[in-house]
Amino acid sequence: MNENRIGTILVKDMSRLGRDHLKVGFITEELRRRGVRLIAVSENVDAGKEDDDFLPFRNVINELYAKDTSRKIKSTLKNKGLSGKHLTTAIPYGYKKDPDDSGHWIVDEEAALIIKRIYQLALEGMLPSVIAKRLRERRVEIPSVHMARFGQGTHMNQRFNDPYKWSYTTVRMILQRREYTDCTVNFRTKKHFKDRRNTYVPQDQWVIFENTQEAIINKEIYDKVQESLQQMQKNKTTDQNCSIR
Repeated sequence: MNENRIGTILVKDMSRLGRDHLKVGFITEELRRRGVRLIAVSENVDAGKEDDDFLPFRNVINELYAKDTSRKIKSTLKNKGLSGKHLTTAIPYGYKKDPDDSGHWIVDEEAALIIKRIYQLALEGMLPSVIAKRLRERRVEIPSVHMARFGQGTHMNQRFNDPYKWSYTTVRMILQRREYTDCTVNFRTKKHFKDRRNTYVPQDQWVIFENTQEAIINKEIYDKVQESLQQMQKNKTTDQNCSIR
């Protein structure tokens, strides 16, 4: 924040500044020190007037409220996840929402052909980076572009400079996606109520339900590809260790 560039900050309430009362307190004090007026409309907080002795307690209450709300949401999601329903709202490349049941996935035949080809190339020993290069050369649309055509995915409104820019990461994610074998995989990530970012959890904590949608990849093929990927990683680690020596 540059001096004399901001005069007033207006928020609905103090919880909009953050969910950690210690950090909110620090921000509030820093704004005061810099001469920035902080106004929280719904809580009648105006730092331009005299100090509010109750403000620190209000910040603690806001944090406890956010924590309680988060706990209730997690409980609801846990019950849903343990029932075998999909927790993710982002349908994987290769599937579409069933028009008769939004909670059910149906196969996207066009994308499924690409996925099957990717797995076949991996079975033949082709590296994910080489597969990505081949897909780029054949001008196959990347998953985000393909799904956006159907109003799906998290990039529906994004403009792509290169709709065929396949990457190693994208191919590898497809090769590791267990949902392609007919499964629902829940609780892959978790999130603390103070942090918007998801963190991945160990696979032994995942909850997996089989036969929840039509399979795109045979389980046997999937397992063979996983073995191949693990061997590639071992070889890569061995090569790196040798080069260090």
